[in-house]
Amino acid sequence: MRPKSKVLRQQSGFTLVELVIVIVVMAILGGISVSFIRNSILAYVNSEAYYQLADRADFSLRRMSRDIRNALPNSVWVSAAGDYVQFVPIKAGGRYQQDSLDFSAASGDTFTVLGEAVNVDNGDQLVIYNLGISGANAYEGDNIRTLTSAGSNLNSLTYTGAAFPLPSPGSRFYVVNGAAFYVCDTANRRLLMYSGYTITSGHPTSFGSMTPSIVAEDVTSCSFTYTEGVMQHSGVVTAQLQLSKNGGVVSLINLINVVNSP
Repeated sequence: MRPKSKVLRQQSGFTLVELVIVIVVMAILGGISVSFIRNSILAYVNSEAYYQLADRADFSLRRMSRDIRNALPNSVWVSAAGDYVQFVPIKAGGRYQQDSLDFSAASGDTFTVLGEAVNVDNGDQLVIYNLGISGANAYEGDNIRTLTSAGSNLNSLTYTGAAFPLPSPGSRFYVVNGAAFYVCDTANRRLLMYSGYTITSGHPTSFGSMTPSIVAEDVTSCSFTYTEGVMQHSGVVTAQLQLSKNGGVVSLINLINVVNSP
């Protein structure tokens, strides 16, 4: 009988060298993939941060523009350092009947409101013909008086104090209640608003115990400038605001037209 031959089968598998090569290649491919993914994620995060900051900055400047445009004529003032803007918000206004307001009277008076009735709260004040100059400056108390009539839908208003120095050519009056400020607080990365500040002579350097509202956070740069227009009854406030967060940075500049026709 012929002896049976033994068939030797070659064992299949990886050698140590092949395994090391595979591991190295996988590591290289993984590093490349992580790099691409990381850059994509960072780009997404930065773009999201940028658009969020842009929306917040735009909202803040729009709010500021609305308030300043509706301010008492000739009441907008910017500090020398450009770190805050001051103005007197208008609560209500209208026209008075000329023959009902005696500008020669030496005491308070009652006058008739023309057109739509107005609402007055306790502590509200009356301003007529604010020119922002000596003799007709609400900050100096020249043409601002305390209203003693309070209520809703009033067709006549009563005030106390001396007679107004100058009549309004357009027979306009304004009801106000304190000054307001937009303040750059870059030390704490915020834009603040103070309101209800008592209208006094001069301009404050601090706001005492007043509690502000936070208009914007993550503020890294902020400034205001005021430029008088070619015409006396106009001006422009330039508001610059920069916000930064999570690698996103946005800078916006807004030109706010100020109408100073009293």
